[in-house]
Amino acid sequence: MRSRQAFKNMAASLILQVIVFLSGIILPRFFLEAYGSSVNGLVTSANQFLMYLGLAESGIGTASVVALYNPLAHGERQQVDAILSATRRFYNKISYIFAALVIALAAIFPYVIKEQLPSSLVRSIVIVLGSSMFVNLYFIGKYKVYLTAKQEGYILSIVEAVGTLLNMIVSIVLIRMNFNVIVVKTVATVVFILRFLAIKYYMDKHYKDLDYHAKPDYSSLNQRGPALLHQVVGIIVNNTDVALMTVLMGARSLLEVSVYGIYNMIVYALNMLLNAFSNGLTAGFGEVISKKEEDTLRESFSSYEYVYFIVLFIICTCMGVLLLPFVTVYTINMTDVNYIRPLTAGLFVVIVFLQNVRIPGLTIICAAGHFKETQGQAVLEAAINLSVSIALIGKLGLNGALIGTICSYGYRAVIIMLYNDKYLVKRSRKKTFLRILRNAICMAALILAGLYVVPQVMGGFGAWIMYGAVMGVISVCVFVGVNYVFEAEEFKKLFARFHSIR
Repeated sequence: MRSRQAFKNMAASLILQVIVFLSGIILPRFFLEAYGSSVNGLVTSANQFLMYLGLAESGIGTASVVALYNPLAHGERQQVDAILSATRRFYNKISYIFAALVIALAAIFPYVIKEQLPSSLVRSIVIVLGSSMFVNLYFIGKYKVYLTAKQEGYILSIVEAVGTLLNMIVSIVLIRMNFNVIVVKTVATVVFILRFLAIKYYMDKHYKDLDYHAKPDYSSLNQRGPALLHQVVGIIVNNTDVALMTVLMGARSLLEVSVYGIYNMIVYALNMLLNAFSNGLTAGFGEVISKKEEDTLRESFSSYEYVYFIVLFIICTCMGVLLLPFVTVYTINMTDVNYIRPLTAGLFVVIVFLQNVRIPGLTIICAAGHFKETQGQAVLEAAINLSVSIALIGKLGLNGALIGTICSYGYRAVIIMLYNDKYLVKRSRKKTFLRILRNAICMAALILAGLYVVPQVMGGFGAWIMYGAVMGVISVCVFVGVNYVFEAEEFKKLFARFHSIR
């Protein structure tokens, strides 16, 4: 049952990430051509600041999901209702707080970017983008918590995939009809908000007996404080670059943020693609941990890490060779700022690797609910990111912000692996480091060979797709072959696990 649910979650999440990837690639191109780099930078920057305001979520989602694992595993229906009731009440309160913060941001943000664009445009964009996040908190949050803990996250993925696709189509049509950017964002956001109706319909049909108005059990959410701290750290580490650049880089901040946004849209899409291999598994691991099935946990984690590393190194290898050529083609007619930056491309590859090599261990930490136990290392990660980035942005600009991110990710990746080995999946450290080492050697060799063969400046997407396909096939063959040779038994176990899914 767990394997079947995990597979459904993984498949749906993968479909979602493919659509998010396509939307993330296609839409910014239309925005750049229609409205220029400054508006594209505005949208990117506004979204990042709204992510900070999303801290009003206060860790409720994560804490609620973890709290639900045990009562769901043991069929304690009354406790499930009590947790969901507490969750609903918290989400209602924080939704109003978030709305107030969005209004405040709309008033202040034009002064932050120093009049690079009309104030009315800036305020309107902030309000429109913030409204989508408000709906997610007020209407969808309580349902998302239950479906995630119930291992039915695939429902959320399917609905969001359809919403993202419709959002992209509507936006492109409106841009082609020469509507201004406020109209485009408003209509597209309204379409995306309608996903709430689909989720509400599913919940009413399949879980109409759930009581979101039962007597709330606030004590069950005692992990929300540590969960909030991890959420704060995650937002700081993953989104601080744009915020710091916007504030510290002066009159050209939006142009530099636009450059960052073009590279980061690839990074974001690839991160989401990799997350598809972990998002659907956390609840399953949570159930195993709550039942104290240590042998099952050890074997399942080993298989998960094994296949995850194969996928990660394939993606990083292709990215190392193909990222800069993609940007050269994507921005071929953009002249208001230089987008072709080899060093920046290389730094982004390192970021993707370090951000995701820790995901298997982090998945287990989240499934176990070890938020309080790991909050010290999380705070230090954020401190490293902020201090190094602030120190280097003045001298190195965009690249300085990236180096700060690399330093923090590098520290946390090692610490997570060591913590996981000591407290959760014991005796896993040696195997993890050996897997990273052998795959890293293969990745370095393939990237060096690829940079020698693949032109880093291309004239069109046709050539890029051709080189990308060849690079992808070679990478798959090398990494699958090498990992099979070194861990044939693990490969066979993994194959048997997938074969058993009906």
